[in-house]
Amino acid sequence: PLRQTRRDAGPQENDWRLLLKLVPYAQRHRSLLLGSLILLIPMAVAGAVQPLIIGQAIAALRGEAVWPFLAGLTLAASVNILIGLLLATIALRLVLSFFQGFWVQRIGQEMTAAIRGDLFERVTSLSASFFDRAPVGRLITRLTSDVEALGDVFATGAIGILRDIVYILAILVTIFTVEWKLALVLLATLVPTAVLIVYFQREYRSANYQVREELSSLNTMLQENIVGINVVQLFRRERFNLELFRTINDRYRKQVDKTIFHESAVSATLEWVSLVAIALVLWLGGTLVLQGTLGFGVLATFILYAQRLFDPLRQFADKFTTLQGGFTAIERISELMSEPIAIRDPALENPASL
Repeated sequence: PLRQTRRDAGPQENDWRLLLKLVPYAQRHRSLLLGSLILLIPMAVAGAVQPLIIGQAIAALRGEAVWPFLAGLTLAASVNILIGLLLATIALRLVLSFFQGFWVQRIGQEMTAAIRGDLFERVTSLSASFFDRAPVGRLITRLTSDVEALGDVFATGAIGILRDIVYILAILVTIFTVEWKLALVLLATLVPTAVLIVYFQREYRSANYQVREELSSLNTMLQENIVGINVVQLFRRERFNLELFRTINDRYRKQVDKTIFHESAVSATLEWVSLVAIALVLWLGGTLVLQGTLGFGVLATFILYAQRLFDPLRQFADKFTTLQGGFTAIERISELMSEPIAIRDPALENPASL
């Protein structure tokens, strides 16, 4: 599973099939998982109504139409009620975010510990012939950095992306109930942006796989030279091994540069599209205000939504990067877990595996 021929092959399995390999570990914490998923809905709703409340405050200050329960109240009373509602949604979202984030991170750490234990048990059960052909540095990489990436796959990646999707859906439902014309403008900028993000993240996945392979080679080179330092010095191979190390280190740096490029491309695309979305909302919304068919409060609401709609997309891109790195780790660990055991002890069989 650690053969060098995989360096140029890239990721082999489907992303979501790899993610399903973590399900048995997540099922061990069903109550925490269910609770964290349920909290996503009130968190999204609380965040989605905040621009509406601010828009209503602006409408009240300009003497425009406001919500029915505010009609007939004085300006000061209306503003005070809206401020109270805004603070309540902020407090609610903070409390729910704390519990949701804590539960998800706890599940991720429990899964990481369980996978690390299963992987260690698997490695120590393999025959001596496996260790003759498997560099120790590669095994160390998979037992440390690759396993740590698996916790991020679930806690920061999968659940984080689901949270962003729920938030985006809550915003879309809200804006279409307020003003469908402006909502279509935001939706028109959202769809191509999502397509670009998926494209860049697929490229990131391929580059990240090569990064992990080169990192394994780097760790292998370090381990072999440190353990065999007497042999290295005896045969005066210091300079020769240094050149080999520099070559591997340079390959690693180039692969990291590729991941940085694709990650930066996502950030730049989101920044540019978000500004375009705000400009389009100002153009169409300003036209409707001049025609008298739209109030300043609604226009201000959509400007806030234009900003908030791309905030989860930015976070989505960051989490997707984490998820792609985790997919690489799952694939690499799965290769090691699938290595056949020459002599099996039925009493030590572990049903949970990648």
